[in-house]
Amino acid sequence: MILLPNGPLELSGGPYTLADGLKLSGPLGAPEREFDTRGPQSIVTVRGRPLFATPRAGVRGVSIRGVQFRAAGPVDWTVRETDFAGGPIMSDCDFTDLAWNGFSSVMHARHLRVAIERTYVNNGGDVQFKLGGSDNTYWMSGYSFLSGSVPATAAAYIHFTSMSRTRVGPLYITPQHATAIRVGRGYGGLSFHGLLLDSTGRDVNTACQGPAIVIDGGEGHVFQDCWFFNNAVRPASTGRPWEKGQVYIHAGAQIAFVGCQWSGGREQRVLTPAGTPAIYAAAGVTGVRVHAPLAPNGGERLLQHAAAGAITCDDPSWTITTA
Repeated sequence: MILLPNGPLELSGGPYTLADGLKLSGPLGAPEREFDTRGPQSIVTVRGRPLFATPRAGVRGVSIRGVQFRAAGPVDWTVRETDFAGGPIMSDCDFTDLAWNGFSSVMHARHLRVAIERTYVNNGGDVQFKLGGSDNTYWMSGYSFLSGSVPATAAAYIHFTSMSRTRVGPLYITPQHATAIRVGRGYGGLSFHGLLLDSTGRDVNTACQGPAIVIDGGEGHVFQDCWFFNNAVRPASTGRPWEKGQVYIHAGAQIAFVGCQWSGGREQRVLTPAGTPAIYAAAGVTGVRVHAPLAPNGGERLLQHAAAGAITCDDPSWTITTA
């Protein structure tokens, strides 16, 4: 166990190779949700190079908790993995009660039985999490937040390249500029519970420019009790104008949306253009099922698909159009 001292610490000698069984903790192992210096905190500033790297053979049993990490200039927290087909795997690892402020990216990695819980991520400049694998749990215990200044042309704040049998919990994402979540392949069991994808307080230039969620493939994805507001404000500014709707499904099958809400502007200023569908399914998509959708505050009850039959909905007050 490595117990970091209370107060500020600067590290610029990375990347340090993660070792099996590494245990790293702040002095209290307590939540780090705000970016200030009040109270007992372990604040680690990372400068120049990434702090950590995963060994080529992979790593198992790492636990990091109760630390606030800050970037001094553009730097990744970990060395980015680029081989999501055969690269090293992080397995049975736990990242809990952490904060990351100002990193170009937090973690691009392959995961097996990894947990990320109770985190606060802000001011990032590129895709913050790019993850592939299976059997993981992310942000299931709540009190987790994600925002930043990721450009609209980036893939997303969180990019699941190929993810299966994984649960994602009530992470609150303010997707300034960029799409919040992009889902690639996956053979089933990737489910999202209680996500909030909300650009409240942003203007037309800073709100989520394209869809809040983009699905590029896979099957068996489930979205339950999710909230959408002020997304898809200017899809053309992403460089991918075909990605339309607050949810855009480019490819995939057997995808369910259960009890999700697409809010309107009765109580808050809305920037999403009129006529924007809650979900758009492109040609070739099949089996999109929408159950008990809600459109509070005068939200638009509209679903669209490129081919009739791609989307079904059990609420007759919602309109499904082919476009």
